[in-house]
Amino acid sequence: MSATRSGPVTFGQLSVIRSLAVHGPERQAVANLVSVWEVPPGIGTAAVMDAWLRLVEAHESLRTTYDSPGERPVQIVHPFRPSRIPTVELAEDTSAAAQRATAEWAREPISIDTGPPWRAFVAEHQGDPLWFCTVIHHVAADNGALRILEAQFHELLAGRAPAAADQPLDMALAQLADPARIRQGVAHWTEVWDRLVPSDRDPTDTSERRRASLYSTAALASARELSQRLRISVQSVLLAIGALALSRLEGREQLTFALMAANRLGGPWASVVGSLNQYAPVTVTVDERTHPLKFLQDLYVQSLTAYLNGCYDVDVLKRSLREAGCRDEDPTAFAKHFNFLGEVDAEPEPRSLLRTGVEWRGSAQRSGPNFHLATAVGTGLLIGVGASRHCLADDAPALLAASIEAGIVNLAEGAHDSLRNLRLDPIRAV
Repeated sequence: MSATRSGPVTFGQLSVIRSLAVHGPERQAVANLVSVWEVPPGIGTAAVMDAWLRLVEAHESLRTTYDSPGERPVQIVHPFRPSRIPTVELAEDTSAAAQRATAEWAREPISIDTGPPWRAFVAEHQGDPLWFCTVIHHVAADNGALRILEAQFHELLAGRAPAAADQPLDMALAQLADPARIRQGVAHWTEVWDRLVPSDRDPTDTSERRRASLYSTAALASARELSQRLRISVQSVLLAIGALALSRLEGREQLTFALMAANRLGGPWASVVGSLNQYAPVTVTVDERTHPLKFLQDLYVQSLTAYLNGCYDVDVLKRSLREAGCRDEDPTAFAKHFNFLGEVDAEPEPRSLLRTGVEWRGSAQRSGPNFHLATAVGTGLLIGVGASRHCLADDAPALLAASIEAGIVNLAEGAHDSLRNLRLDPIRAV
């Protein structure tokens, strides 16, 4: 049995811990990430449980607790010990039923002081294991890590052993061993911090969150055409048209978005199961006289610069901001988020409302960003607009999602000499 080891936290883990402080003790469940993985036919419950426990053994973040003996949090990696995985009998054999059951398990916060930083169960129907369901604290995993875990879970069920894993504690030590990189990131953010829009730095709205989503093959084809023509990323196309749509809806020219920097660009840490995400804020200026293609190209450069500086020490930055006299020194408080999620979890069904209209999803959440534009790609483009009722009232999230789709398609199809001539009228029923 391996010995307990401890050391500093990664910059991503530190960002999660610091950002959770603003939510207060009663809203810590906002950090619970839900996953539901399908169990292939013919696999028994014991094999499903064993696969998960082997993942816990392989990935230290799943058996790590966190302590704060001084100003700086410390991670404590515990030796692997087998634990009991319960089963839950579902009333019906659907993914929706498994999702509902997992959401119930996610309602209560997970203590990262005592651990483990996860909950899990095997969802059965009439005794057959159909789904493996997890709730993992965000300090232990991000969306990229969840995809790694799901892929390795299925490898194990197929009888294949995943490759050896790099660990968050080793990453943390490597990050702190590069002081020049730390200084570079802190200097960049200190320089641009006063350009952030103050009203987009207040995530204290506690009204209900809702999400409106759509799936568009036309928008993906258009975004890729623009990406190839301008030699920019698909992500920057989505952010640019999203910013334009929100600018018109809110009636203002400047907005600050916290881009989610995944920090999985390559190297030894790309497959780490841990929390690598950090906020990379960008303030977008929308001048309707600007040529649309120039607007996209300029925002691409601006976003790329933000992403390249997206791995930084939030504690060091906070001290630097205070010393520079910045009016708002919290590096984690942002009301508007943009997140490119990579591939969609699953293709929508042929008759899904996502393909022809807009699908709504409610939430009991009362904390987190007031506005969240989240996108993913498959055979089409998934556009999700999450917002509080105070931020976007009535049908505004659905209208905004449809406007983004229309803007991308119209820009790729026509010649426009300025942003003001780019129409965002929805091309689907809202």
